[in-house]
Amino acid sequence: MIKRALFLVGSLLFIGQQLQAQQKEHIVSHKEATIVTNPALGANSYKEWAVFPKKDKEIREIILNLTFECPDNMRCADWDYVDHIKVRPKNDSTSYEIARMLTPYGGRFQEDWRFDWKVDITDFSPILRDSLVVDYIHTGYEDNKTRGWKVTVDFEITYGKPVVEPLAVHKIYDGNYNYGDKNDPIENHLVPVNLKPDAAATFGKIKILQTGHGMDANGCGEFCDKYREILVNGKVIDAKQLWMECGDNPLYPQAGTWIFDRANWCPGYLLQPDEALFDITTGTAYSVNVDMEPYETENPSAKELLVAYVMEFGKINSANDVTLVDIISPSTEEIFSRKNPLGSLAVIRIKNNGRENLKSLVVKYGLEGDKTNTFKWKGDIPYGEMALITLPKEIYSDKETVPFHVELKNPNGKKDGYKADNKKSSQYTRPNILPENSIIYFKTNNKPGQNSYKVTNSLGEIVFKKDSLELQPNTVYRDTLQLPEGSYTFTVEDKGGDGLEFWYKAKDGRGDVKILDTLGRAIKHFNADFGSHIRYDFRVKPTAEYHLDNTPSITMFPSRTEGPIILDYFANDAKDVQVIITQQEDESKIVETHSYIGFQKGILTYDLSYLPKMRYYLKVIVEGEEIFKNRIRLKE
Repeated sequence: MIKRALFLVGSLLFIGQQLQAQQKEHIVSHKEATIVTNPALGANSYKEWAVFPKKDKEIREIILNLTFECPDNMRCADWDYVDHIKVRPKNDSTSYEIARMLTPYGGRFQEDWRFDWKVDITDFSPILRDSLVVDYIHTGYEDNKTRGWKVTVDFEITYGKPVVEPLAVHKIYDGNYNYGDKNDPIENHLVPVNLKPDAAATFGKIKILQTGHGMDANGCGEFCDKYREILVNGKVIDAKQLWMECGDNPLYPQAGTWIFDRANWCPGYLLQPDEALFDITTGTAYSVNVDMEPYETENPSAKELLVAYVMEFGKINSANDVTLVDIISPSTEEIFSRKNPLGSLAVIRIKNNGRENLKSLVVKYGLEGDKTNTFKWKGDIPYGEMALITLPKEIYSDKETVPFHVELKNPNGKKDGYKADNKKSSQYTRPNILPENSIIYFKTNNKPGQNSYKVTNSLGEIVFKKDSLELQPNTVYRDTLQLPEGSYTFTVEDKGGDGLEFWYKAKDGRGDVKILDTLGRAIKHFNADFGSHIRYDFRVKPTAEYHLDNTPSITMFPSRTEGPIILDYFANDAKDVQVIITQQEDESKIVETHSYIGFQKGILTYDLSYLPKMRYYLKVIVEGEEIFKNRIRLKE
């Protein structure tokens, strides 16, 4: 009896610990703060005090959530500037950059626009304690009277047993270093740093935030692809090409050159840090070094904006410990918007937080109210690494929305050392229903060799395809689909990464893509400025009612012009339409107004070459409601 009582007490304590581990707290340092530039200095600092947990409070995870919106009574800002989020502990002169934001081109965003990003900053938990100054630094030089951002910085803290014992944080580099200057080579600054480890340290992590900027004759540092190596005790432990493809950015389209690939960043991107693990021998000093690819040029102007830390850790607290990091699909998070709504197979991201390599796992998943599916995964994930898992059972519901649940169990066939982060839920949104017969409307631009499109079923089998060799310039294709009931994915690829329309490449022309019913009505409009690809999941149900996309499709091209512009209008219903052209800086100054009674579809042309060479807005008003607004730049 005594043994049973002790067992029950122990069980209750364990359950209590697990419940406590799931406790979260949100510490908001900047709440809907209006952020503008300081053109005189090129940087504007917004400091706020925030109170973080005491040093003896166990922290499992810290996620920094960053939200951008258009400010009240101002426009969203125009340029892709570098913003820094730094913290400085009380009574500490050291400032730590914990996150870096590359702002989007916001010139086309409407007043109700917003976007959310997140980054894991758990490694900074030793310094995110007690009272801190959180400094949001917005760089740039644009006008600060009429444009800016509304920014929220939210530290989401999950309490509970840490994955690993955190011991120390060393900042080893922090600078905006010249790159390519033979008189001041970057290696003069990225010199080896010698460190003596904490007595309890067993391994370390090098964490780097690095982005390339500037523009020399070779496009460096923003538009050149260079490699970087990380060395410990003179040996390379990590090598990376500092390059990022931007055409699949989930924040699209943007007003500027958002599709151009860049040096480890894209406009509208919260930088995800580079990390490398290494072993520490107890009591033995070690050296850390970062080397950039050798590079010299005449008239150098490239910069590498780099901050690097060495984190030291003690013991990993569990032998077997898996974490469910994200449900990528189905999901309503903006950063996963290109992969949703989901029409077939769910995708999750997991992380191994156990000492042992993760080689097997049980995944329980399904829509709320449906039978739970079980998937026995096998693989090999070292400590600290993440992996994507595609779950094999098709996900579909007749309901428009329903919760989707995932639970991870039995890592390596053992009890999980920390169960509280094994479950997550997301929101499933039913994909569009299409009839048995539908039409792909595809109009090519001047570069059809970059494009292809296809339809695949839930098994990934191609049921329809048209490749680039079958496409001619400036041609409309209407491909009839006859599909049995099931789940499908329509994909459009653009090898140039610039979609069917991009303002900077006006000579490439403009294309268009839609899904129509057999009466020629739009079921789905797609934005032609899509970058590298379109993914659209749908479900064919021959007897089900399908919904039409009754929001008119409106495009204006080109946005930079000597005068002529084209407005392409397509709607399922005829309505009264007004087109108004105003000055950008003073929208009350209307330069042209055009009215169309009972207008449904067609191409409208305007010639603004007689106007002063400045920026204008073109607005489309449908039955009194503004539904389209785009900027026009008249050039010489």
